[in-house]
Amino acid sequence: MRTVFFLTVLLLLAQMPLRPGHAWGSLLPEEEPSTPAQDLVITSDSQAYCAQLSEHLAEKMRMPHDVPVGAMDDARHLQEEGQELCQQNHIRAGIGRLRRALVLLKNQEGSHQ
Repeated sequence: MRTVFFLTVLLLLAQMPLRPGHAWGSLLPEEEPSTPAQDLVITSDSQAYCAQLSEHLAEKMRMPHDVPVGAMDDARHLQEEGQELCQQNHIRAGIGRLRRALVLLKNQEGSHQ
């Protein structure tokens, strides 16, 4: 079961577009860099990063979109799992769920435009 989970995560991450000047697989919104040091987004396995991803996901789910209801329910379920895992100090697993939810929403938005 663990192997299937990790393969799923790797496949989802492999499908994410790379953005020059950003950490591999960064899902956070792009910001205008004011200094060259801001070109690199550094993420860590921390409660703060869990909260940041969760807030970004909640904001994305509040915005008007054309994502089907089923996909929204799946993303909401992944977000709840991710938040719970982060609260239980299973940070990496929580971050994985939150990222999967963001990827799910991003893929659904792109396929319906």
